[in-house]
Amino acid sequence: MRIKTTILLTTLILMACFSVNALAQDHTRNWDDGNVVAVTEVHIKDGMFNAYINDLNNVWRKYIEEQMKDGSIVSYGMLGNVAAREGEPDLYLTVSYANWAAFDLGEEYFDKIQNKIQGSDDVARSANIKRGDLRTLGSNYNLQEVKFRK
Repeated sequence: MRIKTTILLTTLILMACFSVNALAQDHTRNWDDGNVVAVTEVHIKDGMFNAYINDLNNVWRKYIEEQMKDGSIVSYGMLGNVAAREGEPDLYLTVSYANWAAFDLGEEYFDKIQNKIQGSDDVARSANIKRGDLRTLGSNYNLQEVKFRK
């Protein structure tokens, strides 16, 4: 009985110590939300790396740079997976948006850019079909940047 009481008392003392420690932790917010980064995983078909990069240069880059003019996109990039294992993407495309509002610009906004860069819907649709011969898209995800306050 005395051992059970000692164990119970020791457990209660330890729980009290950890509870006080948890309450003493700093919970102030010393960070801010930063850019929203969209990441797309791309699996490039064998022998099509150069053709796909050229396609990105001719279309994707132009879309991005057009959106950069109004500040909705801050930057973009491509990251090659130099040692991709089975099932992993060959390329990651990244786009950094100023904030979440960039995702709500509306269909008219994007149609205007498409018409400027590619012309008609038929031309854009045909290019998308041909792009399927070069790559397969993997996961897409959006990440919120976290920045320390200075």
